[in-house]
Amino acid sequence: MPTITTSYDDLTSLIGKEVTIEELSECLFLHKCLVESVVDDEVTIEVNADRPDMLSAEGIARALRLFMGLEGPRGYSAIRGPVKVKVDSSVLEVRPFILCAVVRGVKLSEEAVRQVMMLQEKLHLTYCRRRMKVSIGVHDLKAVGNEIIYAALPPSQIRFTPLDEVEEMSGDEILTKTEKGREYAHLLRGFQRYPLLYDSEGRVLSMPPIINGNLTRVSSSTTDILLDVTGVDMEAVSKVLNVMALNLAERGGVIESVEVAYPDRLLNSPFLSPIGVEVDLVEASKLIGIEVNVKEAEACLTKMGYFVEKVDDRSIRAWAPPYRCDILHAVDIIEDIAIGYGYDKLSPLIPPSTQVGKELEVTVFSSKIRELMIGFGFQEVLSYVLTSEEVLFHNMLLNPGSAVILENPVSRDYTCLRNWLLPLLLEFLSHNRHASLPQRIFECGDVVVIDEDKPTKTRMIRKIACAICDREVGYEDVQAVLYSLLRNLGFEEWSVEAEDHPSFIKGRVAWLVVKGSKVALLGEINPAVLSSFRLENPVAAFELDVSKLLELKRG
Repeated sequence: MPTITTSYDDLTSLIGKEVTIEELSECLFLHKCLVESVVDDEVTIEVNADRPDMLSAEGIARALRLFMGLEGPRGYSAIRGPVKVKVDSSVLEVRPFILCAVVRGVKLSEEAVRQVMMLQEKLHLTYCRRRMKVSIGVHDLKAVGNEIIYAALPPSQIRFTPLDEVEEMSGDEILTKTEKGREYAHLLRGFQRYPLLYDSEGRVLSMPPIINGNLTRVSSSTTDILLDVTGVDMEAVSKVLNVMALNLAERGGVIESVEVAYPDRLLNSPFLSPIGVEVDLVEASKLIGIEVNVKEAEACLTKMGYFVEKVDDRSIRAWAPPYRCDILHAVDIIEDIAIGYGYDKLSPLIPPSTQVGKELEVTVFSSKIRELMIGFGFQEVLSYVLTSEEVLFHNMLLNPGSAVILENPVSRDYTCLRNWLLPLLLEFLSHNRHASLPQRIFECGDVVVIDEDKPTKTRMIRKIACAICDREVGYEDVQAVLYSLLRNLGFEEWSVEAEDHPSFIKGRVAWLVVKGSKVALLGEINPAVLSSFRLENPVAAFELDVSKLLELKRG
């Protein structure tokens, strides 16, 4: 959960009423927030991650004024302003979306500036996904003109003094010499051009999503603020702009719209229309546990900043304020009805249970397999689901196959998800070459395979793999273990089909078939594979599809 720090005096000033720490703590707790500590004038608050608008004192004060009945819901609008932004086609391949707003006549103190910067950074770290999805620029509008250009330029053509620096730098120098540049350089890696925001006279405002220019630094003397929000998701860009603009407006500012001219369309931002959602009050009553009628729902939602329209006796249409990024579904409105009503007024009930928890069938089946394998004299090992393509394919003499590959791995040893277990057993043996022989090991666990028919495009399969490493070991040794396992699991009939598999010795590998389905691959490991794992002794192994075997057992 994100935490913010605010001045108690500034917060109560924004609320417009003296509020004790106890009252503040109680009201915030009902909003799923928590006062963590109070040191002198500093209050540290853990904020509900669902409410990005409450990541600064302005948003918290607004929520508390509504909740305490000090004000009612407000409609929001922007007056037309003179600032225009032209979006050049060069930036569409790098960071394609930008929306802007001006907040004019803001009254800023040092604490207010701190809150604005904190809101910007907290949004960056949470809702904006560390600037990958959205990034925010806050500028002193009086430092630049009203005609602004958003384009992408080669790094060598970018020259400006970044925020908190004293000398001009090129685009590449910013990524290597500044703290923010080094932290977020990966967002521009691979691009030949970097986004740049500058006015008609060439004065640079920022290089999104990395850093602002020193020219437009905001201070306590700033009265007119330009907000630029860029990103790769237009909806997220719009929501973040609304949060920033409406929170700043709580400091006495007036919001002006900015004309944003794309190559193919013209927009005026911010978009401050309320968010309308129809709510079934029968469903609300069921979820909250109290009888909710239209009048009750309206009273509760008014305390949360909503306008409410009656649709009929069983439903309403609730209009959420435009700073509410978290409203996705009617259940979000129902939750706000509960908050407006007061969680402390709800009587807890133990839900009736008609079922008793139990282990999944595959878990019970796997436990039996583990017990049998231990009884056969094998030691169970556990390996990570994450592994590398080198282990799965290269060392096993296989062409790269279909595995789930990590887009941004942190280590070359963990670049994909395992799609079979046997390579991991061989890797385990390679790390234990010093141990005495024979080594008889097994692992029963899940693997992940590609399945385009599934919502996640993947499917998990339970498997067991077994390996015997000794000075002399052959196909018959591992076959005896597999046959004994099947008999003890209740299978009496199966057949064996010859197979040609690169990971095994030719002529010493086969599929075991049960009821027409191939369920296990067994054989003697190819010496070249052993060499890849630096194993000096022969290995015989099998890998059995437990999930498929369970399906066959069911009939």
